[in-house]
Amino acid sequence: MKTVDHAQLEDTHAARLQASAEGVKRFMDAQYGLSVHWGLYSLSHHGGEWIYYQDQIPFETYRQRVSQFNPVRFNADEWGDLMVEAGQKFLFITTKHHDGFCLWDSALTEFKITHTPFGRDVLAELAPALQARGIALHFYYSLVDWTHPAYRTDWAAYRAYYQGQIRELCTNYGEIGGFVFDGYWPRSVFETDVERAYFAAGGAWDLAGTYDLIHGLQPNAVIANNTHVPPLKGEDYQVWELDLPGENSIGFNTAEVGDKPLASWWNLNHGWSYQPWNHKLRSVENILSLHEILRERRAVFMLNVGPRPFGDIHPEEQSILRQVGHVLRQREA
Repeated sequence: MKTVDHAQLEDTHAARLQASAEGVKRFMDAQYGLSVHWGLYSLSHHGGEWIYYQDQIPFETYRQRVSQFNPVRFNADEWGDLMVEAGQKFLFITTKHHDGFCLWDSALTEFKITHTPFGRDVLAELAPALQARGIALHFYYSLVDWTHPAYRTDWAAYRAYYQGQIRELCTNYGEIGGFVFDGYWPRSVFETDVERAYFAAGGAWDLAGTYDLIHGLQPNAVIANNTHVPPLKGEDYQVWELDLPGENSIGFNTAEVGDKPLASWWNLNHGWSYQPWNHKLRSVENILSLHEILRERRAVFMLNVGPRPFGDIHPEEQSILRQVGHVLRQREA
C-alpha cells in the first residue's frame, strides 16, 4: 500500500445536511477528549489492531477469540470518573474496527460482544454513565470490514449492512456527540491482490447518504472521516492522525487545511490498541505541551488509550491521565 499526492474522492455534493451550529460549538468547546481502541485484537500477544490482516489469520481461527473475550473488569462508571478526573469532555470508542467485531448488540451480525462470555453491550452501559457526567459519546466506525463476506462478494449488501449499523448507533444510545469514520483513504493505492482483497471498496460508499442519515437522526452529531484529505461536503471537522494540524511529519496526512474545525489524534501509549510488549508512555509534560499547542491552534485534542482485555485501562495510563487533569484544573483555577 502506498500513498500518492492525488486523490480519487467520492462525490458527496448530494449531502444536504451538516451538524448544527450548537453541535459544532459543543465539540470545539470540549477541546480535549479520550479515544479508545478496544476489541478482539486486544487479546493478541504481538501486533496490534491490524493483526488479522498482518498475520493473514483465517476467520475461523480469529473468531475463536469471541469465546475468549471476557472483560469482567469493565465498568462504565469507572471510565466516566476517570475522564472527569482527567478533564476530558468526550469519549469516542471503536464500535467496529477493521476486523468487523462489534462492541454493541447489533441486530445485523453475530460477530459481536454480546456473543462473548461477557455478554454485555458496552455502549449501552457507557451512554448513561457518560451522560450523567456531561461527557459526550462519539463513535469510531470502520468502513473497511475484513470479515464480513459481503465486503468482497456483494457490495450493495455490504453498504446496506454498514448503513444499517449506523442507523442502530444513531437510534439506540440516546444523543451522541458524533462519528469518526476510518478505512476510506483516497490517497492510498493498493498494489497487491492481498491489499485489494482486504481494503479496496467494491463500489461507492454512499458517504453523502451516510452523512445525511446521521445528521437527520442526530442533528448535533459532528462527523469526521479519517481520509487524510480536506473535509468533504457533509463532514464537520478535519482530523490529523499523529500530527499537528497542517503538518505531515508521519507521511500520510495532508498539509492542506480545509474550511472546517480542526482536530488532532494522538496516542498516550506506543500503539493504538493494548500492546504490553510495546509499553512506552508519553510523559505528562508531553501531553500538556500537546494540549497547549492544540488549544492555541483552536484544535480539538483526541488522546487515545487501548484498554486491556480484562476491560480496564492500564493503571499507568490512568495515572498519567489523572496527573494531566490535575494540572489542567490548577491552570484554570
